[in-house]
Amino acid sequence: MFYYILIGFIVVIIALFGTGYWLKKKHSTRIGELEAKCEHLRDLPVIDELSKVKKLKLTGQTEKLFESWRSSWDEISTKLFPDVEEVLLNAEMNINHYRFGSATQDENDLEQMLVTIENQINQILNGLRELLASEEKNALESRATKEKLAELRRFILTHGFKLGKAQNAFEKELDEIQAEINQYDTLTDQGDHLEAREVILATKIKITSLDEEMERTPKLLHEAENTVPSELVKLEAGYAEMLAEGYYLEQLGIQKEMERLKKQTDKIKEKLSHREIDAAESLIHEVKVETDLLYDTLEGEVHARSFILENKEKIAEKLEKQEQVSEKLSEQIAEVKGTYHISEEELAAYLKTQASLAEQKENFARVSALQKEAAIAYSAMQDTLREIEAELAEIAEKQDAIGEDLRSLRKDELEAREDADEMKRICNQIERNLSRARLPGIPEEFAALQEHFLNSVENMEQSLVERPLNIKSVAKNRQIAKEDLAHLQEKAEDILENAKFVEAVVQYSNRYRMDYPELAESLNKAERHFYGDYNYKKALEIAVTALEKVEPSAFKKIEKAFEQTSEHE
Repeated sequence: MFYYILIGFIVVIIALFGTGYWLKKKHSTRIGELEAKCEHLRDLPVIDELSKVKKLKLTGQTEKLFESWRSSWDEISTKLFPDVEEVLLNAEMNINHYRFGSATQDENDLEQMLVTIENQINQILNGLRELLASEEKNALESRATKEKLAELRRFILTHGFKLGKAQNAFEKELDEIQAEINQYDTLTDQGDHLEAREVILATKIKITSLDEEMERTPKLLHEAENTVPSELVKLEAGYAEMLAEGYYLEQLGIQKEMERLKKQTDKIKEKLSHREIDAAESLIHEVKVETDLLYDTLEGEVHARSFILENKEKIAEKLEKQEQVSEKLSEQIAEVKGTYHISEEELAAYLKTQASLAEQKENFARVSALQKEAAIAYSAMQDTLREIEAELAEIAEKQDAIGEDLRSLRKDELEAREDADEMKRICNQIERNLSRARLPGIPEEFAALQEHFLNSVENMEQSLVERPLNIKSVAKNRQIAKEDLAHLQEKAEDILENAKFVEAVVQYSNRYRMDYPELAESLNKAERHFYGDYNYKKALEIAVTALEKVEPSAFKKIEKAFEQTSEHE
């Protein structure tokens, strides 16, 4: 028993020793990595970069930055690195004494400290390298800017006349750029390289913009002094030529617009002299567009003149023709009014077209008079003639419709009279059909419908007698009579069919009358309706219901037999 306890104790001891060894190795490895990182940070060439920058002559903003970087490095080397060494030693001691929890805390602290040191060192190195690079970049930017400045000065010396009055403004701007370059040189000599870089970059932007302006100005100036005025001269010549040919252009305001555009060209030159390049370019585009619009206006006058020469007489003929149509329509209305009733709305519609026709006649006479006096632009006259033409088409359409309505009055009257005779004939035929069926009598409902229909026909015939004849009233009574006749026909068909089926059902049911007292009683009741009050529909319902109780689907057999009989007939 003791033997097994001893073995267990030994196993536990070995396990504890193995775990401790593994943890110690793990922490030692991490400490080694952190120590290596610390050495790597120590070996970064901060001192070498500081020495390079220190050799430069530093002043102003550059000197202040350098001092801040050097102070930061002093703090790292004299305080932060010693603090790291102290924590490293403490961590190693905790590992050797198997205080792994404390060792972990030390390792975490070390890692954070090294991150802070690394960030500060990178900031210092980046600043120093940027400063060293800026000196070289400044030299390149300065050389390029000075060369561009010299190039622009040469352009002004040899081609300054192409800039017009803006030459002085450009020369002044070049002098200001030269002063900025001199300031850059001064800052560089003093060692304020960062401030010098800001100056040279701003100067580069200015000279690039100036170069673009100097390149655009000659073209814009040429357009302002030559192209635009030349187009205006051509426009004036065309305008004068058209006036000589008899065109009336005063109301178009072209002369006033040409004067305004001339003043705009002066504004363009003024803006160019003050180096307002974008504004001048925009104004040039505006003047060109408006000049093209004036050309289009003059061209429109030429087309309008052709339109008038080709269409004026045609429109005059249409106007005269429509006047004749209107007069005939007026006569037709006067003639029809003696026989037929014409509503106020219909008369108002005609009078409206007549007034519109008179207005178009006045418009045509007015523009014709102005044309004789050479006091109207062809385009204005063209617009008026087109409006007249469109109105004439609308008037013609409306008056044609009015004429058609008048012509249809007699036709509608004749059709109504024919319908009245035809409906009475149909009513008589219905009576004959009922009489031939030899029914015991006619239901009161049918008699009432027949009387209502005859009244409707009488009303329709009465409205046809009235003078002046109101066709709308006739049409209304005609429609009522047609509807009443349709109801009468439907009722007559129901009576004949119901009576026919009642007789057939009673005859078929007689075979069961002796055996089924209830059936016999129902049949007697159906016969009383058939012969008593002539309610054939009610009689059929009673007889069919009684028969179906004795022989289901018997009525379908009777219906089928009638269908077969009808087909043979």
